[in-house]
Amino acid sequence: MNRNIVTAAKAAMAMGLLVGLNACASSADPHAMALSTPATPDAKPFPPPLMHAMCVRSVTGGEETNPMWVSKVDNNGFKSALVTSLDSASLLSAADATTCPFPIDVNLLGLSQPSMGFDMTVTSHVNYKVFDAGGSPFLLATIDAPYTAKMSEAFAGVERLKKANEGSIRTSIQQFFDKLRDSNPK
Repeated sequence: MNRNIVTAAKAAMAMGLLVGLNACASSADPHAMALSTPATPDAKPFPPPLMHAMCVRSVTGGEETNPMWVSKVDNNGFKSALVTSLDSASLLSAADATTCPFPIDVNLLGLSQPSMGFDMTVTSHVNYKVFDAGGSPFLLATIDAPYTAKMSEAFAGVERLKKANEGSIRTSIQQFFDKLRDSNPK
């Protein structure tokens, strides 16, 4: 093999390693985790009792991101993404979390994350509980939602992992909304 090619390849690898070491992990962005577009016209509508009647009472299980480690999803970011998604779907209640007709409790059970890779797939494991006005749960769902961030979305691995986290939570919220559409609230 040509010695110049080998030297250039080693230099490129060293630069890639240095770039990777300088990159710091950051928390998932709530705006990137939220559903921002309304459902397609052919999507099943939400049950009428849920319209403008839901709120997020609690989100637990999230983790703060250590900048020297890997991106995570924290409770406040997840809650913000879910509230934004409920609002854009006309499900968010004007009442607070203690008096809204259909409160939601969310538990982020975990994120299955790769340690490295070109295309990174993260699967979020989330438990959603929706309660009726009487305090009884009417929807219990545990959703495992994978999302793959491609190398073309972000060169740096820490950024690609962050995008995979965000996509996984967004997919989870979408699947939760699909379950809401099929629910029968009283």
